[in-house]
Amino acid sequence: MPVRQQGEPATSSGRLSATTQVWMIIAVMVALLGAIFAVLPDAGQPLRSAPWWIVLLLIPANAIAERTAFDIEIGDEGHSFSLSELPVAFGVVFLPPGLAVLARLGGAMPMMYGPRRNRGIKLVFNLVLFATETMLAVIVSRMFVQWWGDTDVVVLIGTMCGVLVGTSSTGLAVASVVSRFEGSFLARARIEVASLWWFYVTASIFAAMGVALALIEPWLVVVILPAAAGLWYVLRSFGMLTQELNDLDDLHGFAGRVGSSLDVDDIAERAVAELVELMRADGAALLRVEGDDLTVHQSGRFVVTLPEHVDDDRWRLLAGSPHDRLLAADELRRIGAVTDPRLRMLMVAPILDGDRVFAVLVVAERNVQRFRFTEADLARLRNMADQVAVSLRRGLLHEQLEYEARHDALTGLPGRTLFEWSVRAALAGAHDGEVAVMMLDLDRFKEVNDTLGHHAGDALLVEFSRRMSELLGSDDMLARLAGDEFALLCFRDDIEELTTVARGCVELGGRPVVLDGLEIVVTVSVGVAVIEANETDPMQPIRRADIAMYNAKWQRSGVELYRDEIDRRTPARLSMLGDLRAAIEGDELDVVFQPKLELATGEIVGAEALVRWDSPSRGVVSPAEFVRVAEDTGLIKDLTDLVLKRGVAALRLFDDAGLGLRLAINLSTHDLFDTKLPARVLTQLEFNQVQPSELTLEITESSLLVDAPRTRATIDDLHDAGFRLAIDDFGTGYSSLSYLRRLPVHELKIDQSFVSGMLLDPQDEVIVRSTIDLGHNLQLSVVAEGVEDDATLRALTVMGCDIAQGFGIARPLTAPELIAWVTERRRASLARRELPSISRPG
Repeated sequence: MPVRQQGEPATSSGRLSATTQVWMIIAVMVALLGAIFAVLPDAGQPLRSAPWWIVLLLIPANAIAERTAFDIEIGDEGHSFSLSELPVAFGVVFLPPGLAVLARLGGAMPMMYGPRRNRGIKLVFNLVLFATETMLAVIVSRMFVQWWGDTDVVVLIGTMCGVLVGTSSTGLAVASVVSRFEGSFLARARIEVASLWWFYVTASIFAAMGVALALIEPWLVVVILPAAAGLWYVLRSFGMLTQELNDLDDLHGFAGRVGSSLDVDDIAERAVAELVELMRADGAALLRVEGDDLTVHQSGRFVVTLPEHVDDDRWRLLAGSPHDRLLAADELRRIGAVTDPRLRMLMVAPILDGDRVFAVLVVAERNVQRFRFTEADLARLRNMADQVAVSLRRGLLHEQLEYEARHDALTGLPGRTLFEWSVRAALAGAHDGEVAVMMLDLDRFKEVNDTLGHHAGDALLVEFSRRMSELLGSDDMLARLAGDEFALLCFRDDIEELTTVARGCVELGGRPVVLDGLEIVVTVSVGVAVIEANETDPMQPIRRADIAMYNAKWQRSGVELYRDEIDRRTPARLSMLGDLRAAIEGDELDVVFQPKLELATGEIVGAEALVRWDSPSRGVVSPAEFVRVAEDTGLIKDLTDLVLKRGVAALRLFDDAGLGLRLAINLSTHDLFDTKLPARVLTQLEFNQVQPSELTLEITESSLLVDAPRTRATIDDLHDAGFRLAIDDFGTGYSSLSYLRRLPVHELKIDQSFVSGMLLDPQDEVIVRSTIDLGHNLQLSVVAEGVEDDATLRALTVMGCDIAQGFGIARPLTAPELIAWVTERRRASLARRELPSISRPG
């Protein structure tokens, strides 16, 4: 008879627990047995007489029938098949009902308790089931005899129908019990009837045939034994073939279901869940190596304590062999890894990557009835492990490709895509404090690459990323977007803390780093954009931080917080752009001139042209604001031409007044990109009949590093045209000395940030002194800008500086004012015949 491979009751259905409902079903069957005995006619007599010792034959016959049962999986249920119908039919005909039940139970109980390992409620249920099966066969057969007479034909038909009713009824009882735990009774009843009716009918007919031979002649029973063996072999072969076909179908379905995902965790979870069902196991686990740790995925009831790292003795036992194997539970008990004493065996299938075990499948044997794993099961597991291996490798490859697509290969940091996703998540989340996007840029990276090579640049980026990672909080993210551009998503309590982090990036990133044996110092520019409330587009804070970062580079301030006034795309910025364009076209800008003093003689030898904007609507606008707007929008060419036109015209006036002054005019990086720049300058000189040697063109040190080949070509053309060239703001850029030495320049201008602080900061003094010495060693004139007082002027004179300029000498003057002031100064000096002294206009 078929018996469901029933597991331990574990869940509940309805208001009563599943176990309680099973006990209720058992009680109903016991009550049914009692009722049958109560109404059974001639309960103490067999249908046909037989020697008393026949009961001694039927008990072992029942035992043999249960011992030789075989398993077939039908649907998602496992069933055990046996030829127990044959001894049951003999008991129904040749034994009194009570003895027939005892013979059935006496043979079945040792097998149920022993090989099939039934205990508790399972044992009670199956024994009551066998008794009910026998009594149903008894009452049906006796009803046939009572209705149609006590003939051998009626007895045989009644026995066949009784056995059929008994086995099919107990099958429905099993379906009822199983439905207490999973599924519905009707669905399982349909499976029982649709899938097993042929076996019920075949077994009942065969049982009746055996009884018929015994009724003809008792010794003919011997004939039925080889027939029974043959039928058992045919049914078992059919069952095995059916099971193999089912297994092949399951394997195909398993490969499709497990392989439908590219997520490694999802693949593992699906695999172990499928293995529990397909291998009819108590539990399954997949252990995957990740470094020194193990990632464990398990499903079902697993009664083994699994390892968590590769140094665990349990892992060594499970992964100690590259071959599939049946592992006895006793081996695990010796290392204390078994939590259920009833566990007998595990199947272990390693998954290899070359010669290395990178994962192991472990399947625990189901602790029910007579189920045991075999070599055939191990072969099935191997096939499934191969499918899992393919899916895992594909998933790991996909994971690696995804990681590489979202992370920087050099630093291992997240890339732009992952950073944008994180910003999007931050916009969608709720935060108690402030969240900011920071853009970080290395100011000397191109020079390092050009001078020391890309390997040094790569080393610098790796070291920088390591340093920045030290500043990260638990929720922060550092990403490399491109080249030397990094981004930081930062969570802090307030804006002050965000600013502290940004300044920490500047300080830590600016510390010296040794590359190829050389100590290199780079600086960092950081733009900070605080995420605004109700913001949804991640690109907006990234764009704002980028604008702030470029402003930090331009202002050389290290850190800049985003403000609307530095954003050319804001309405205020666009409005300024319109006003500036109108001011240039309307010739509304002023050009003033700051005198330059030769320290050795006390003579004014030149001036620097400076542009000023006194807007009718805006008032006085700082050059730092409108020059940046001009650079960002392409107006810088028009602005430079305006300064050139006014400056060279003033230079003509200086010559006419006999002052002999040189004029310095600033050029922007964008001007150096213009190959027609020399021609533009020469046009103004020719128009005003001024010699190129009277004009000094100042180039900021940082502009030398932007597209060096292109700017160098323009610089060479300017030199060839006869112009003097000066490096402006020296000390704030990062030009290499070798590059500087090759440039056709005549002057170095020390940035005012060092000059103004040299009397208070020893480091600034060292920088100023070193720059003066460096310039003289390179045969260059050195100009100090930003001189505010006499003490600074005297210190520069002692250091040997050549020229100075600043408010401590004279404020910027118009061309007529400058002519008048210089003329008066020279007249007074000549009259007094005194040592050089300082007089200031206004």
